Amino acid sequence: MRRAPFFSGLAFLSVAIGLHFFAGFPLINNILLYFLLTLCCVFSMLLLKGRASPAVLQTQPSKDEGSLEEIADICKVVIWQVDGKGLLRQISGWQGINDEVDTADLLGRDIAVLKDDYPGFYGFLLRAQSGEDFVAHGDFGSQSYQHSFSALTDDEGGGVGFQCVSLDVTEDQRLYNRLAFTEQLIATSGEAVIIFNRQRQPLSVNHAFTRMTGFSRHELVKLLARADSQSGLIAHPDNAFFKSVLQALKEKDHWTGEVALRRHSGEQFAANVSLSVIRGNGGTLTHYAVFFSDLSYMKRSHEELRYLATHDNLTDLPNRRLLLDRLEQGIQRAKRSHRQLALFYIDLDSFKLINDSLGHHFGDELLKEIARRLLKVVRQSDTVARLAGDEFTVVAENINDLVEVRSIAEKILSCFEKPFEFHDQQFEATASVGVAVYPNDGTDLITLMKQADAAMYKAKAAGRNGFYSLHDGENSRVSGRLFYPSELRLALKRNQMSLVYQPLFDIKQRRVVGCESLLRWNHHARGLIKPSDFMLISEEAGITGELGAWTLNEVCRQLRSWHLQGLDVGYVSINIEISQIEDPAYPELILDTLGQHKLDASCLMFEISEALVLANVTRVTQFVRTLSQMGIRFCVDGFGSSGKNSNYLKDLPVEALKLDHRLLMRVNGTRQHIDLIQALTGIGDILDKTVIAVGVERVRQEEVLAEIGCHFAQGYLYGKPMSADYFGKTFSQQVANRPSRLN
Repeated sequence: MRRAPFFSGLAFLSVAIGLHFFAGFPLINNILLYFLLTLCCVFSMLLLKGRASPAVLQTQPSKDEGSLEEIADICKVVIWQVDGKGLLRQISGWQGINDEVDTADLLGRDIAVLKDDYPGFYGFLLRAQSGEDFVAHGDFGSQSYQHSFSALTDDEGGGVGFQCVSLDVTEDQRLYNRLAFTEQLIATSGEAVIIFNRQRQPLSVNHAFTRMTGFSRHELVKLLARADSQSGLIAHPDNAFFKSVLQALKEKDHWTGEVALRRHSGEQFAANVSLSVIRGNGGTLTHYAVFFSDLSYMKRSHEELRYLATHDNLTDLPNRRLLLDRLEQGIQRAKRSHRQLALFYIDLDSFKLINDSLGHHFGDELLKEIARRLLKVVRQSDTVARLAGDEFTVVAENINDLVEVRSIAEKILSCFEKPFEFHDQQFEATASVGVAVYPNDGTDLITLMKQADAAMYKAKAAGRNGFYSLHDGENSRVSGRLFYPSELRLALKRNQMSLVYQPLFDIKQRRVVGCESLLRWNHHARGLIKPSDFMLISEEAGITGELGAWTLNEVCRQLRSWHLQGLDVGYVSINIEISQIEDPAYPELILDTLGQHKLDASCLMFEISEALVLANVTRVTQFVRTLSQMGIRFCVDGFGSSGKNSNYLKDLPVEALKLDHRLLMRVNGTRQHIDLIQALTGIGDILDKTVIAVGVERVRQEEVLAEIGCHFAQGYLYGKPMSADYFGKTFSQQVANRPSRLN
């Protein structure tokens, strides 16, 4: 084969000379010359044919192979040739796969050299070595290739090996995967999808479109072809609408909005529609994509949530939120029209007794029946609402005079004249109604609500089962009311009540010996509220019993917890009201709660205000004597605030007297103020009762108290009201050397 280049050149030269003579000498005069040239051409062709069919594969790269390597790199192709012995004879484009191993290191080596690094491709090589022609796909690292294997033969057709052309199809594979993912995403999307061509003819729809509308693609094509406004996909087609959409697509390639569509059944529904223009590489418009989602369910849900947020779920009446909105709007209308508006506040009498005796189910049925009766007696334009619990309201607009107000109030009371009957049981119920009229009783919402509430309590105080109006100015006693009984009743259920504890300090021993429990209402809108702001409502509405029971149990539970932690807290004091003193079951409740938490009776001290004692001396004295015999301790709170004779203390077996906190505010004043505190302390000493100063905030006040013989104090100087956990930590820092007793 070394002479092949020489003979190839000779053959080409012979052909060239022949063509030259053929062009320059006539055939008729040179027959012999042309005969010789013909023989040369035939001989040259035989030589060229032999050059084109080598019998042995080269193992050294030639210049042609170098060019092939460049082409393979450009085309991202790897060309392999393997001889009949399984040796790698030619590899072009290898560096595109692995630039760390040189091609020369692989040539002449067995195909098994690829087994460890490329086991999949090695398996393909073994198949090709067995004589199989096939196409397979595999990976070289992170790149995907298509491998085409074919056998190599010699001139006689004998096998001399095989070759493989590996084409890098990574980008194609990625594009295919991306397209497949997009198609799958569209097919399974929860949104309806329609693809239009540039002529706005539908090409495809997904399953969500068919599910939402009931139309298939073929039905959609027919639907669009008819352009029937009565049965088309768009419920209310409008030329102006279409023009605005097309204008937006022209300017922004995108449009989004809410559109009323029509289902196959004819039902209309709201849809959130998004249209997008799809452009090719050159920016030419090729398709339109339409996406839309069904808003009907969401709108129904929103309507239901809005209704639930503004209506009572038991009676289906407007709740407090909607009432306040309608009342505010009614006031504004009354202002513009210079008309009157009446607000009726209705509270059932003895509803708690009905619940307790007949059960909550009867209570619920009663509330629903009252709601139905109220709706029947008022005008259609009036608003009947349930605030909470057993409290209802009626808002009546366009009132002509107070005679009409009285007429409506009487109609409301007439709802309770007929007995209520449920499950073959009859019982009667009454209500107290408070009336406030715009603008007589107030010109804003808050004032009217307060006035109606105050009037309702006047109606209860007057004997119940009636109505009362405050438009004559008789509203001073309860004008400061800020809350409704229903809110207070719900406070316990909503865990809005909490207790804080203020230390009681022994000035002489320099240590904390006990604490006072103070009730707090964590109101959702008004923040932290003290008992002085809601106890009047609690007493009048009969809620104090529930609050007191909760407070008693919580104090005992916390006191037991401190004892288990090794904290020897001597006692905790609790403030009580007249309704608790008059409750015959309260003493038993105290003893039961102490026993439940395994506490001694001396662990509790009950504080009764001096004003309450003076107003109910006989009843309070009897109550205190009964419980004192059981070991319960008592204290008169606000001692000295009334300025009256303290003879009542002789027969009242209380253990301690708490000075009115206002007395301490004047300690830095004249000697007269100090003498008053000293005189009150002296009374306590004479009656053998411990005197506690309240409101100590400065060291000077403490020094004065020590000088006059008052050795127990309470105030910010020793600690503000604090949580149980913080009080426990503070108390644990004290070293108790003796029992924590006041005396």
